Amino acid sequence: MIDLKKFRENPTPRIESAKARWNKIDFNYLLNLDKKVRNLKSEIEKLLAQRKQLSTQIPILAKEWKNNEDIINKVKKLKENIAKIQQDLDKTQEEFNKLILQVPNILAEDVPIGVDDNENIVISKIWEKPKFDFNPLPHWEILEKRWLLDAERAVKISGSRFVFIKDKLALLEMALMQFVIQKLYKKWFIPILWPNIVNEKAMYWTGYLPAWEDWVYKIEWEDLYLIWTSEVTSVGQHTNETFDINDLPKRYVSFSACYRREAWSYWKDLKWLIRLHQFNKVEMVSFVKPEDSWKEHELLLEIEEEILQDLKIPYQKMLICSWDLWNPAAKKYDLEWWFPWIWKYKELTSASNTLDYQARRINCKYRIWREKNFVHILNWTWTSDRPVAAIIENYQTKDMRIIVPEVLRPFMMWIDVI
Repeated sequence: MIDLKKFRENPTPRIESAKARWNKIDFNYLLNLDKKVRNLKSEIEKLLAQRKQLSTQIPILAKEWKNNEDIINKVKKLKENIAKIQQDLDKTQEEFNKLILQVPNILAEDVPIGVDDNENIVISKIWEKPKFDFNPLPHWEILEKRWLLDAERAVKISGSRFVFIKDKLALLEMALMQFVIQKLYKKWFIPILWPNIVNEKAMYWTGYLPAWEDWVYKIEWEDLYLIWTSEVTSVGQHTNETFDINDLPKRYVSFSACYRREAWSYWKDLKWLIRLHQFNKVEMVSFVKPEDSWKEHELLLEIEEEILQDLKIPYQKMLICSWDLWNPAAKKYDLEWWFPWIWKYKELTSASNTLDYQARRINCKYRIWREKNFVHILNWTWTSDRPVAAIIENYQTKDMRIIVPEVLRPFMMWIDVI
């Protein structure tokens, strides 16, 4: 949600940010709708005042045995006019609400303007790429030959883009999740487990509807959705709440299964542990004072990098361009991990600052003395499937075994090789 007052006073920053994201909202039409809504509300208020004034005369005239039929007819006519205008207002307001929810956040000043993801900026590259004395294999080929992953049986019960993760590979994924969660717990993030099903409002509150409706799984008969990120529940829990300033920052780390339809066809060539319909995910979400917003963003990125450096996986740090940003994000960093088989970096984790965009949608504020202001909300995301794939490809051996990173061994019974 955006600050309507500022938008009316100066719509240019919003319009420019939307254009930079290749968002095709008709802002002239949107502003005209807003003006029409305000005019209709003003007209109704005037008519209500007239009706109230006339209505007070009816009992007075009745007591004096005077004819009040003319005033009664005027009141009825006003009531009819108000009802007609209210219908117009309801229809216009509904259309305005749908459009305003599609307006993206204002971009941070240092976000590069781009036309595709090739214009994301590489900030730095960390760690040397692994050297092999053999031709490295893709992770899915290793896993299939080792019977650690089973897509065929998953198809029997769930369809394509689902897999069974088996034996020590399952232990590796659980170890990775435990490692990340415990690290964040030591940094004062509150661990929490959420429901995986939410109502429609929760999806709108965080900004994923209506823009990404084709990506989410909906339970039609109950108007409920399977979450595609626990950001939805982490953020939505504080709807219509006000923090005391001494309670900020409020930081959460959550673990959940997530579900995405991944409707875009050009991702269909990505296999097995990449772009699954169901995957596990760790999410960090921070609620902070506005003046601490950018400092918190850098903190989330710092924690991300610390995790990758503990795992000793080569990665590059990216500043994401305007074209590649979700509507709620004002700025986003991605960390892309090295995949030896395709000789490329691929996105695995990201940290976003939504400023007050999501806070306005959920009406979440903080109180300082008698004044209330909107908090800023940030998030950091870590899926399980792609990091596991990156570990397999970077830690593979010639005989298709997988060396377990040292930091994960305490979380999987000190197994050092899979």
